[in-house]
Amino acid sequence: MRRLLLCFFIVCLLSPLSAQQSSSRKLMVGIVVDQMRAEYLNRFYAQFGEGGFKRLLKDGFNCRNTHINYLPTITGPGHASIYAGASPKYHGIVGNSWYDRQLKHRVYCVDDTTEKIVGAEGKLTGVSPRNLLPTNISDEIKISTNQHAKVLALSLKDRAAVLPAGHMADGAFWFDQKSGNFVTSTFYMNQLPEWVENFNKQKKAREYSDGTWALLLPEDQYPLSIADDNRYEGIFKGKDRPVFPYNLKELSAKTSVPYEVLYKSPFGSSLLTDLAIDALEHAGLGKGNYTDFLAISFSSPDAVGHMFGPLSKEINDTYLRLDRDLARLFDALDKYVGKGNYTLFLTADHGVDEVPEYLNDHKTPAGHLNLSQLTKELVLFLNKQLGEGKWIESLENDEFYLNTALLAEKGIDVVRVQNLLADYLRVKPGIAQVFTANQLNQQEFTLNVAARIQNGFYYKRCGDIKLVLEPGWTEDMYSTSTHGTGFTYDTHIPLIWYGVGINKGESVINHSVTDIAATVSMLLRVKFPSACTGNPIPELFK
Repeated sequence: MRRLLLCFFIVCLLSPLSAQQSSSRKLMVGIVVDQMRAEYLNRFYAQFGEGGFKRLLKDGFNCRNTHINYLPTITGPGHASIYAGASPKYHGIVGNSWYDRQLKHRVYCVDDTTEKIVGAEGKLTGVSPRNLLPTNISDEIKISTNQHAKVLALSLKDRAAVLPAGHMADGAFWFDQKSGNFVTSTFYMNQLPEWVENFNKQKKAREYSDGTWALLLPEDQYPLSIADDNRYEGIFKGKDRPVFPYNLKELSAKTSVPYEVLYKSPFGSSLLTDLAIDALEHAGLGKGNYTDFLAISFSSPDAVGHMFGPLSKEINDTYLRLDRDLARLFDALDKYVGKGNYTLFLTADHGVDEVPEYLNDHKTPAGHLNLSQLTKELVLFLNKQLGEGKWIESLENDEFYLNTALLAEKGIDVVRVQNLLADYLRVKPGIAQVFTANQLNQQEFTLNVAARIQNGFYYKRCGDIKLVLEPGWTEDMYSTSTHGTGFTYDTHIPLIWYGVGINKGESVINHSVTDIAATVSMLLRVKFPSACTGNPIPELFK
């Protein structure tokens, strides 16, 4: 009897592990939509078909109160944070670019002069994830399976493929706007795989670029978008008004980059979906004995959003077309991997603000901060306080980098100069708060925007002065809408889980973007990424 009870006890202890080992999950899929606010799911819901976003919302688990917990809310840090489960303070991707004090110039987050581009002629400088300091979830999947699991990342942007791919991926592929090809870097391989080469030979980018972008629905069926012809939107070169239809072939002929217009249309997402489906069919994903990983980042919504704004018919139509592309992708997952054999999450790297002029016209405070003029003022101010000198080296991500070498040479305390600038800037219109590097190094902030700034502060790559603009304010370089702040229009992003092991439901409990990788780790029973600060989402495991 005792032996029988002991056997029963052992079986009970091991049953969760046994269940996981016998799981049918063959593929994990991460989907990131560039510049998607969470509210788009509600605003466009009635217009969606049944097979895309609605499929996830009806049969998946919706974490409705998910936020980005750092600054700046932009693409590079967004993708790095989603997959590393950590903020820029720990993973080091503090912007799409930053100023390197040792090199004395701006550094792009994935540029790597030791590598070359594979798949396109003429561009010699390659890219890599070497600036990403820790492992990410893609790396941990490779480590946990002794490199047997396949990991691929696809996007139109290089940084949105490379940073999710991590350091050990089998491949990262992105779109070259000059050639119309998907390319990679010698960091991953010296020749494109056959399935990518065959995809490029189909010249689908040219097919899309020869088409016309017209509204998917009759114009009166876009009731939550402003009039098509308005003063808040950018205009393609070759048109005199921002109105439908857009003849992509004619517009492309007006640009120096052959496929730039395609990238700024919803058909960029269609092209990427075609590539993802091709990968499912030909790259062997979900066919082995281990759970493979596929990261897909849709970049075109960001390009459309920057040009036309979040209330435009263009962005509305872009999401309706993305909904159809997602339906195609999900059908392909069902076909090539099996409906009960995959799990996915869908999220975003950041949201977007309203166009300041729109807010002003509707009696809401907003504006543009002229940073170039402000920089000139600061130079004059410091020359008056300290004497003539190049006291400011650079401005990146709303951060001023002081010439610390010159300050040391002159025997001037850098903290004193930080405080001088902070006091000067705090009274300027459009500036809500100013933080110094000394504050961020010495104090511990736990709440709201201050905490987000500190979570984004990696002192080796950040500046001496960090500006926080008022809600609704943007830098003057943006004529329509942008992102990057710690306010909810930029931080509140969608997060939906779907597939094997995921129950239907929703939660309004607050979660952070850094919780995603931790949750994937728990779902796949692999080690957390090395600098992970996020927590698994407990509602998914009930």
